[in-house]
Amino acid sequence: MMKYNLYLIGIVSMLISVSTYAQQPTGLTLTRAWELAYQNYSGLLAKNALLEEAEYAQKEIQSLSLPQMQLQLQNSYGTFAGSNGAFFPVPGVFNVNGTKADQENTTAANTFGSVLVDWKFFEFGKQRKTIKAAGYKVQEAKSGYDATKLALQVKVTSLYVGILYANSNLGWADQQVKRVKEILDLAVSLADAGLKPGADTALASSSYLLAKASRDEWTGKYNAGKINFSEVVPLTEIQFPQQSFMRYQALQVSSDSISPSHPYLQILDKQVRYNETQNELSSNKMLPSFSLLGGLSARGSGISADGTVNQDLSAGYNNTARNYLVGIGLTWNLSNIYTGSLAKKRTAQAVQASKFSYDLQKLQMNTALQAVSSRVSQQLKQVANTRMALEKAQQAYNLYLSRYESGLINLTELLQIQSLLQQVEKNAIEVQQEFWNLLIKKAELSGDFSELSSQF
Repeated sequence: MMKYNLYLIGIVSMLISVSTYAQQPTGLTLTRAWELAYQNYSGLLAKNALLEEAEYAQKEIQSLSLPQMQLQLQNSYGTFAGSNGAFFPVPGVFNVNGTKADQENTTAANTFGSVLVDWKFFEFGKQRKTIKAAGYKVQEAKSGYDATKLALQVKVTSLYVGILYANSNLGWADQQVKRVKEILDLAVSLADAGLKPGADTALASSSYLLAKASRDEWTGKYNAGKINFSEVVPLTEIQFPQQSFMRYQALQVSSDSISPSHPYLQILDKQVRYNETQNELSSNKMLPSFSLLGGLSARGSGISADGTVNQDLSAGYNNTARNYLVGIGLTWNLSNIYTGSLAKKRTAQAVQASKFSYDLQKLQMNTALQAVSSRVSQQLKQVANTRMALEKAQQAYNLYLSRYESGLINLTELLQIQSLLQQVEKNAIEVQQEFWNLLIKKAELSGDFSELSSQF
């Protein structure tokens, strides 16, 4: 009995797993298409590189707060006019000091080395504000990456739905070819039987050729759509879940207001923050800086104190000196008092401009989202009414086809009904495509693609 129960449980589990697998959409899902685009799209990879550049720039600015150290080593050979010999204190200048030697044209070797340390330990917040501004640049780069990622989602979704739209039209055109071919075959058989005039055959043949031409047109558009899709999803063979275009599940109710965390708004928000920090920094730049200074130096020359040259090189330098120096320094560029006030006024205007841009962007996005949400609700009603009209047109066509077979109506009337059915079917596809386009626009404005990912 226990074995029987275990066997029954195993059978039920297998049936459930098979049923679940059968319900899963086949082909490339929209979520998978996004993931492939994120991994391969060059535009998004470029934004990621810019983000890393901004992070390194922030670290570079932070390193400026460390003590700055300079090392100088030199070994020179030349004439001298002083017992201490000659050396290069800074590029572009050389120095000779000490008592004047009698042998003015004599040459000798000299060495000089120094290490200088300059640590600006107090700058009235200038360094801190500079680091803070660099941090906002990093956040702006991150928002730029997110905005590009969102725009890529929109592009992938539009191309994805565009392929499904083209395939639906291709199926519609193929259906017209089959339907008109059925009418043509029926017209030929009735004409051969003498029940209908031979002109019906020519008329039906003309409609058949037009239907084939329409099918060829949509075949080209479908293939072109797949080529365009390969720009964002570089796959050679892609299978799309075609059945999902004309079907939709119950939609989730999303907010009709823009979130402040939306990437499009975050870019402008970080620009506002950066300009505010620059405005504060322009005030601090008018203030001085305090530094801790330190230095070590060592000199040696082959010149004696009396000005004579030591010709014995093995004896080394017989005139050496080592010194150290420490101190506190104040640096104040007084001209910054005037230029800093101008910079403060300039950055204040930049702050105002960036705030106005943020408010305008937010207003436009909120208005557009409310308008799109209103259209979505009405478009759903249009989709439902169009599908009802399609069912009625299909019933009417089947009825008129039977009447034509019975000889109750002529071919012109049947082709008119077939043309009406064709228009209703095409209108159903167009209404559905407009519905998906509205959802894509709504997803971009809200930053939420969950409604679309659940459909495809």
